[in-house]
Amino acid sequence: MDNNEFSLDALLNCDEFSRYKSLETMYAMDDFLKAVRECVSDEKAVEKIKRENTNLTYCIFNDAFKQGFCFAVKSFKFLLKS
Repeated sequence: MDNNEFSLDALLNCDEFSRYKSLETMYAMDDFLKAVRECVSDEKAVEKIKRENTNLTYCIFNDAFKQGFCFAVKSFKFLLKS
């Protein structure tokens, strides 16, 4: 990541950045996949749904991080004005 240019995407893709996944999230994902396995008999379909679910979770995590980071920066800027 270039020090003169800031990018949230670069921060998220940095090797030093680790994603936090709560136990609640892991349990919810496991429950979802159990429900899919119970309702879908085709193992290929189950694996595709699992991949898509993982991709969706990844995107949601990135969006939530970006939103929280932007909120923190805006809050900090607001406090500096006061």
